[in-house]
Amino acid sequence: MTEQAPLFRVVVAAPQKPSSSSWFGKFFLAGVSIAALLGATYHVHEHATVAPPVAAHATGSWTTATKLNGSLFCDATYQEAGYVQLSHKVDDHYFYWFFESRSNPATDPLVLWLTGGPGSSSMIALLTENGPCSISDNLTTIYNPYSWTSHANVIWLDQPTGVGFSYTTSDKDDDHNQVDVGRNIYAFLQEFLTKHPKYAKSPFFITGESYAGHYVPAAGHYILNAQLEPLASRHHKVHINLQGISVGNGLTDPVTQIPLTPALAITNAYNISLVPADQLTQLLQDAVHAGALAQQCRGGQRQSCLDALRLWDDAVIGVMQQMNRNPYDIRELCGESCFDETANAARFLNLATTQATLGVHKPWVMTNETTYSDFSADFMQDYVSYVPDLLAHGVRVLIYAGDADIMCNWVGNEAWTKDVVWPGQAAFNNATVQPLVVDGASYGEVRSISSLSFVRVYEAGHMVPTNQPKASLALIERFFKAQPLDQ
Repeated sequence: MTEQAPLFRVVVAAPQKPSSSSWFGKFFLAGVSIAALLGATYHVHEHATVAPPVAAHATGSWTTATKLNGSLFCDATYQEAGYVQLSHKVDDHYFYWFFESRSNPATDPLVLWLTGGPGSSSMIALLTENGPCSISDNLTTIYNPYSWTSHANVIWLDQPTGVGFSYTTSDKDDDHNQVDVGRNIYAFLQEFLTKHPKYAKSPFFITGESYAGHYVPAAGHYILNAQLEPLASRHHKVHINLQGISVGNGLTDPVTQIPLTPALAITNAYNISLVPADQLTQLLQDAVHAGALAQQCRGGQRQSCLDALRLWDDAVIGVMQQMNRNPYDIRELCGESCFDETANAARFLNLATTQATLGVHKPWVMTNETTYSDFSADFMQDYVSYVPDLLAHGVRVLIYAGDADIMCNWVGNEAWTKDVVWPGQAAFNNATVQPLVVDGASYGEVRSISSLSFVRVYEAGHMVPTNQPKASLALIERFFKAQPLDQ
């Protein structure tokens, strides 16, 4: 088959005509996939820069971290960036950037942010969505008052290998499924908490966006199961205080969500026409067919997985592309320049001064199409099945979606949350929808009962923290604190 481009890619140079009509080739979904680092040694260097090794095959594993100061970044809180080499892989090196809370690091939660694609760098979220600073046109940093670090300690992680600043010299290190993802994230956290023991008892949350709708539930479930093992068989050193998972505009249940992709083409809050009238019937039929193929994919038919992905891209998203609307934010009219919002971040991350300070020595790339290809058979798999077990063990789940996004739209996300089979299902489905109120203004709608919440966010596309930073911060902080989300 022809290699598919990643679903959630960002153009980081002067806009050029895409090489194919695929929307997957313009933006990445958001995801996860971290690799293990059991037995790694760890060194933090005060105000130093640490380069990754040049040896092709190192023996043993290690972590290096650089404590950063305000000369690079606008935020004065403690931060560090570094690499982890994975002892159970051939030459895996994972890059992370960590910021302490601006408020009370000792008592505030620890949060892992995962951007996916699969194959997209979390540094984009750090620099354009929910991090402490954004990047100006002259490549200086701008303070973000709505950073998720306002009341949380946050790790942004580049994964899998080859994404962003992460790298390997061996194709034997590639990951392909959620078993890999869960195991690797769990191992990463074990090492991080061992070397940062002051966060070991902190409430822990896994968060992400888009393709993280696969990764976050899978990682959360892996952590849960690992910690439920009999004591004698456990292989972890530190208990992870998992309290919740959260996904924005995610793809979690393709069988439910794919047929609902055209929902905004039928009606949307912005009264925008997304599909030529004479193509609407065929669009709806193709969406249903793609959903049926996704169902076959769950049954183990790999070709159906690939066919569902191709049909969704070509016949569903491709038709809506004809109206020159940004499928990640239908409010935007665009042609070839829908996706250049991250150009400043890309330039900043590739500056020699930035890379020297971070201790990295490779060109930063937003997307990795090899990673997308590696996970192509995973795309249409079901990860909603992990949610009931998480809820049963007291892990809270927040699903939110900007209502101007087609790709992982709010209609499909609400639908799968209502389909989750758990003791609270009837109460959740019958719950009165409340307004999401922040500083007296309504920013969306909340459906919430017990440990499960769904939030539709107004005037926001695929990346809610970018479009509605104040509401995004208020929402996630209420979730972290187990407060009512509507208020």
